[in-house]
Amino acid sequence: MNNLVKYKRNKRVDLFKNSIIQIFLITWATIEFYPLFWLFYTSFKTTPDIKSNIFAFPKYLYLGNFDFESFNYLGVTLATYYKNSIIITIASLLILLIISLLAGYSIAKFKFPGKNILIIILIGLLGIPVHSLIIPLYYFIGELGLIGRYFGLIFPYVAINSPFAILMLQAYFRSFPNELIEAARIDGCSEGRIFISVVIPPSLGAISTVLIVNFIWIWNELLFSLVIMRNNASKTLPVGILGFRGQYNVDWGPMFAALFLSVIPPLLIYFVFHRNIIKGITAGAIKG
Repeated sequence: MNNLVKYKRNKRVDLFKNSIIQIFLITWATIEFYPLFWLFYTSFKTTPDIKSNIFAFPKYLYLGNFDFESFNYLGVTLATYYKNSIIITIASLLILLIISLLAGYSIAKFKFPGKNILIIILIGLLGIPVHSLIIPLYYFIGELGLIGRYFGLIFPYVAINSPFAILMLQAYFRSFPNELIEAARIDGCSEGRIFISVVIPPSLGAISTVLIVNFIWIWNELLFSLVIMRNNASKTLPVGILGFRGQYNVDWGPMFAALFLSVIPPLLIYFVFHRNIIKGITAGAIKG
């Protein structure tokens, strides 16, 4: 009888704990999701409606905010900024992925002089505030004649994100089975063939993690684009959105619409590949 009473009591306690946890998670999810929901419905409101009550739901769905061609800032439409962000982001990720894969694999699987020093340098680079480099970087990019050009922004993005990407991938490659590599060597495969055909296919989880994390940073980066891309037609989307803010007035309706459209690519990529983030981050910690 006492065991039955104790069992029911423990069950009520567990139910109470689970209820508290669920309430907390629902509250947290609501706090996290509401800004996106607010951004979504506000993008369908006119500027006067937003000024009158910024949190109210739209009286009707106003689609005029999503007309990219209607927004023209110094002769450039928002569609141009969107295109620039896509080109710069994709090019930066491709170059970054090639460099980090080769460097990470080499550090993890090959012995060479200065290897430990190189790892220490990469770890130290992670602690440098990247935006503190904006002034010397601006002069360096200017000396190369890349101010206002795509590669003037692509090269800094690759350099800034390389230490993190290399360290993450080398941590994963350390746990990659050496038996598979040795078996491929015995079969007569070259190092390049081993890397492409044996190592890369099972490493898609770690590769996806690197791409997702760096995509979000590059897509949303503002300061470097604002300073380096002085040519208005070459600026990225975050900088283009600033064009809605005038000296005396802000065109809130199109700005919210542009902000909503700008968060769609990161959200889509995250929701499609979000499982790979945890899988890729923890992959290097499974084996020593």
